[in-house]
Amino acid sequence: MKFELKIDIDELNYPQAIRALLPYIKKEDLPIPDMVKNAAETPGVLENFPKFIPKEKQDEMILKAFEKNKVRIIAKAHKMADKAGVDLTISDISLTEQTDDVIVIN
Repeated sequence: MKFELKIDIDELNYPQAIRALLPYIKKEDLPIPDMVKNAAETPGVLENFPKFIPKEKQDEMILKAFEKNKVRIIAKAHKMADKAGVDLTISDISLTEQTDDVIVIN
């Protein structure tokens, strides 16, 4: 049997999300300018960076960072499960943009 866990995210604090992902991804894989990557550990840099780019671009950056690093994220999830004493194998994870388009068929 295979299970799928789906989580809908309505609001996302991008600086917090990027900061939370930093330990699990390669900094060079973050789709942000090198200047920001190099200063990512400096307080305030990640908090202020999103103010200068449109929300659509922020969404795209999170999706790209997740996709480029999903193998590392899966590995970390396996380690966390092992630590909790849960045997499991995660075959895949995904992060996709959810559209609000609803098609009604009469």
